[in-house]
Amino acid sequence: MDKINPRKARIDVATETAENAGMDEEIYEALFEDAHRLAYRYFREPTDEHIKCVYFRLVKNREWGTGDEGAVTVH
Repeated sequence: MDKINPRKARIDVATETAENAGMDEEIYEALFEDAHRLAYRYFREPTDEHIKCVYFRLVKNREWGTGDEGAVTVH
């Protein structure tokens, strides 16, 4: 059995571009409203930064298909 040298391993170049639809204005507005609602529900004194971070997490969750799970988790 041949061992593969990781430094010589090659990854094939993608031949097709991803066809991910961009976010339209309705989705943006809905996610931003959700972010605003969640921030005011879970943080004592939410700031614009709280809302922005929750919004970005909601966008990522939408890509992953996970809803609003973990959007207001503070680490």
